[in-house]
Amino acid sequence: MFATILAVGCGLGITSAYAARVQWYVEVLTDPISNKPVLEARVLTQEGYGFKLMRHKDNSIWGEFHLPRSSQAMLTSDRLPVYRVDDNDPIDLEELKKLEVGTEPTLYKIVGRSIQFIIWGDARRGFIPPVLRQMMLGEAIHVTYYTLLGERLEAELTLRRGNQAIAQFLQVSPLDPKSDAIEQPAENFALIAKRFQELCDDLRFTGNDSDYTSCRDLFFSCSETPGQTADSFKRCLGFEPRELQPAEPAGGPDHTPAPRS
Repeated sequence: MFATILAVGCGLGITSAYAARVQWYVEVLTDPISNKPVLEARVLTQEGYGFKLMRHKDNSIWGEFHLPRSSQAMLTSDRLPVYRVDDNDPIDLEELKKLEVGTEPTLYKIVGRSIQFIIWGDARRGFIPPVLRQMMLGEAIHVTYYTLLGERLEAELTLRRGNQAIAQFLQVSPLDPKSDAIEQPAENFALIAKRFQELCDDLRFTGNDSDYTSCRDLFFSCSETPGQTADSFKRCLGFEPRELQPAEPAGGPDHTPAPRS
């Protein structure tokens, strides 16, 4: 693919420190088949850690985290990474394994020092998935990752100018930190989705297959509606998470909305 870098924001002087220049940007690739532009939002830290966002042809949004090229460590598939934005709930990629149907993973892929993983199953144009909303309004992504040697390591990636870059990637307007601030946890879009999915999972074991399928179909239908807010999401689901007791964690951190499997 041929690549052209689009700078997000004003250019920086050549005398600026490298750390001050580390920020998110948009890379425009050319699809080799259709010749249409393909946008990716990405960042590369001073230490060499990278994180990028990309959209697949089925409208699913994927993320990629990679270790520095100089690192001797390799990621393990035995324990997938966990990431979180600022002080928001962590997202445990290990949960993706529970959504797999066959023996080969389709929702994540590890190759040496990098892992690609699905973030949202069907993000229609104009829709901002909850975790990307957090990134647009956040300051840093914190990643806990595990290596083939059994090490548990940490990485931090800045979200400087992430609002502008991710907005360009999604083809939406940047968020206003004041008027578009992330809602309180009790009304958080991600929390509503998490609680509703717990309800669906309960039906999987206590109800019948049609109950579980109907529950999941309703979730996907409501979550994929462009411009959905926390209040409209609750109305669509006919669901109020505060009326449920919080579920006990099952061996790991909380997980945000699951993608389409």
